[in-house]
Amino acid sequence: MHALSTLTSLGVALLAIIGAASAAPAPASSSSCTIAKASDVAGCLSSTNIVIQGPFTVPANTKLDLSGLKSGTSVTVKGTITWAKSDKLTKSDFLFTLGGSKINFDGTGATFHGNGQLYWDTQGANGGVDKPKFFKVLTTGGSTIKGITIKNSPIHIFSIGGSDTTLDHITVDNTDGDQLSSGKTLGHNTDAFDVSATGITIQNSNVQNQDDCLAVNKGSNIKFLNNNCSGGHGISIGSIDSGKTVDGVTVQGCTISNSDNGVRIKTVYKATGGYVKNVSYKDITLSGIKKYGIVIEQDYENGSPTGTPTDGIPISALTLDNVHGTMASGSKFSTYILCAACSGFTFSNINITPKNPSCTGVSKSLAGCS
Repeated sequence: MHALSTLTSLGVALLAIIGAASAAPAPASSSSCTIAKASDVAGCLSSTNIVIQGPFTVPANTKLDLSGLKSGTSVTVKGTITWAKSDKLTKSDFLFTLGGSKINFDGTGATFHGNGQLYWDTQGANGGVDKPKFFKVLTTGGSTIKGITIKNSPIHIFSIGGSDTTLDHITVDNTDGDQLSSGKTLGHNTDAFDVSATGITIQNSNVQNQDDCLAVNKGSNIKFLNNNCSGGHGISIGSIDSGKTVDGVTVQGCTISNSDNGVRIKTVYKATGGYVKNVSYKDITLSGIKKYGIVIEQDYENGSPTGTPTDGIPISALTLDNVHGTMASGSKFSTYILCAACSGFTFSNINITPKNPSCTGVSKSLAGCS
């Protein structure tokens, strides 16, 4: 009887311990970390599950650097993160940097606000007050960046290095930079996606800016799919300078509206040692294009093309299929080609109105040139 009583007491005690353990909260994961102010960043870099929790303001002259994250890290942004105006950061600086392999960055419903309206002076990166760039991408290994809205970037928005990264459902809203001063937009050099990388896909995104929607400066295996571009300089390859190469770019299913240009390839005057090849534009819709519907020029100098093409950066294996739409009143040319070293061009289903082509250095029978 004594033994039975002892066993019963042990059983009751054991059940009490189990009950207490199950009622206690689970310990927080050591790999989870919240950034609720700029000074929290350093303490979260070793985490693989980071939440950037807005709203908060990043102090002046401060950058958020999330480069070198652990492989497989998830970064979730909530609310609005605003950068106070800086007076020490220049065009060599980035307000936000993201780097690492297999990174999953999700900014769905969230906003990064760069306060560009406090910097804009019509001069962009070419002069005036110093202006930082916004979002530097150094991710690799099948990373994704999705959902974030970028509002009022001082100058260039995404500067994409790294490799093997997809940007999906991005919104670039620099509409406020459309305001005019002495006939010029306040926002300038606000390129949405500057790419110098391999294995980059940008898709399902909306851009309102005052410069190139896409600018491929070098790289390979680059895809720009189902994006809407408005107000800028078009979807561009280049400008390609000496020693830079571009091989394999697909632009498909995109719209370009109220922009200076539509489809654009530009190589730098007297540049050498590079090339552009295997580029395809397909199913491109244009509307309200102010200068050139299709422009391919080998005489490019920033702001002042020379009018004399050079052959140091050849362009080859270019395909344009189903590029169609309308030019704005007072536009220059529906198709403008000025080539010294262009070959293997295949154009089909080109229908841009009103039709007013100027083609030099290619066959006049090329679709869009006749």
